[in-house]
Amino acid sequence: MPEGALLLQRVNIVDPGVIASTTAMTALVPHGWSARGGVVAGSGPCNEPYGVDWSATSADGQSTISIFPTEVWQTSNTGLRSDCRDASFSSAREYLEARVVQEFPDARELEYRDRPDFAGSARAMVERTQQMAQRAGVPILGKAEGGEVTFAYRQGATEMRGVAGVSAVFYTSSLPNPMGGSPLTSLSGATVGSFAATAPEGRLDIGLVEASRRSIVPNPQWLETLFALQNQLGEIAVKGTRERAAIIVAGGAAATRANIESFQIASGANRTGAAGESYPGASSGDRMQRASIEAIRGVETYLDPVSNTPVQLDHTYGNAWRVTNQDAYILTKDPAFNPGQYGLEATRMKVVR
Repeated sequence: MPEGALLLQRVNIVDPGVIASTTAMTALVPHGWSARGGVVAGSGPCNEPYGVDWSATSADGQSTISIFPTEVWQTSNTGLRSDCRDASFSSAREYLEARVVQEFPDARELEYRDRPDFAGSARAMVERTQQMAQRAGVPILGKAEGGEVTFAYRQGATEMRGVAGVSAVFYTSSLPNPMGGSPLTSLSGATVGSFAATAPEGRLDIGLVEASRRSIVPNPQWLETLFALQNQLGEIAVKGTRERAAIIVAGGAAATRANIESFQIASGANRTGAAGESYPGASSGDRMQRASIEAIRGVETYLDPVSNTPVQLDHTYGNAWRVTNQDAYILTKDPAFNPGQYGLEATRMKVVR
């Protein structure tokens, strides 16, 4: 591909049976890359019933894109024991810096950037949690943050570069101490999505990382099974899990009951469009819901001419092609791009308005 163009193939992120033995979600990765991992069981009573531990690797083994399982932590001066991890991360930056060192012990931070777009899906969740706490008479302050850090490290003799991002929520509370002295305070936090990408120095393509991250879409049938499981677990056990349900990658739209139908539309799972619609999900209500998810995820919806279903792709490229004989797409910023010059048979895709 020429500079500014990507050839991306679809891969499955599989659940071996933690929630349901099926494809949990799909992603687009560079053509020729291989994927491993998938859905894993939750690591503790504070965490989700599942996590996503997945990565894709280039053919030469030197470049990677990864999704990390969600994490939950808590700390307080109340003396009460918690089953959660004992940690005091109070910002996305604090969490990211610790996570990068955990994954790459010799990492050197190069730059940190706030990414409020990553936290878009989590803000409404924080607001709802604060409202529930207020009704219960418990004063809680909450916030949702997104951040991204670039770093350097060595892999053998190769100088490497990496980027890691997270969307996380934080809650703090403070109550008078009935025994006198300092107030009783507590802090809890959770990631609702985290990822990383690495490549040799000079080869880390941030545009590619964003395009792959934004392409991840949950399988609606898998989500239905997840929601059914959460209902079986009981209200108290899953009230936090239900709020965070399936916010899988940093910047991804929350897959809650409120918008599960939009994911069905985006994946083509819902084929019951009204008579006269040019594609599934063309009704005005569907368009409004789709537009909301597009804004949060940074994607644009195209009509796939092979499957005749909508597909959401990174909006920054502006031009998308569907490869005819394989489950792959071309993203390019060049409106005059000609796939035939590169030995590819492909059809230009139309934007769904």
